[in-house]
Amino acid sequence: MAESGERTSDGSIGWQNNIPFDVKPRDNPLRDVSQMAVWTLSSCKHGYGVSELLNDSVEKYWQSDGPQPHTITIEFQKKTDVSFIMIYLDFKNDESYTPSKIVAKMGSSQQDFFFKRTLTLTEPQGWQVIDMRDLKLNPQRGWLIQLQVVQNHQNGRDTHIRHVRIIGPSRSRFCPETRLLAGNPMTSYDFPAKMSDDAHQYMDQAITAMALR
Repeated sequence: MAESGERTSDGSIGWQNNIPFDVKPRDNPLRDVSQMAVWTLSSCKHGYGVSELLNDSVEKYWQSDGPQPHTITIEFQKKTDVSFIMIYLDFKNDESYTPSKIVAKMGSSQQDFFFKRTLTLTEPQGWQVIDMRDLKLNPQRGWLIQLQVVQNHQNGRDTHIRHVRIIGPSRSRFCPETRLLAGNPMTSYDFPAKMSDDAHQYMDQAITAMALR
């Protein structure tokens, strides 16, 4: 929450105005899943850490305090669909602390990244979008995201990032309800209310296989 008297960016909801227009209908409405994860920083100046990074006030920010690359590691408690990473930057105020190159990676662990995006920036002001979707506009699905600030403007050493928000669909395409709403042929089956563990495993595998088609 922003404190009284502080400016809010278009805050925790401002990212909505910067989302690309080609989101699949089944993925709407998009939601902020940032609070579902555990956040870890490679370094931070005292009083400029995770709490400030996730705060709604545009006057608060993360400031690194160590060698590059500066990293933000975001670890979910379960496999999570991610469509976009929204980052709020303020070159006007932060100047050489402002990132000029950010690499976003997603995977199952820090030893197993399967997706990477690079964002190159020139004097950014406001919300910046990292599109994490595949070529078919489907969200990536994983346990962990890592953001790396590999370069700052004017060769600055430490970095300022004022907001990061992780955005995903309200329903995963792997969710049985989503498959049914999409008119999947599975609607013709009459599944029992209670199934054995083996049956549940079979269902999960079948849903995953069809989602990947």
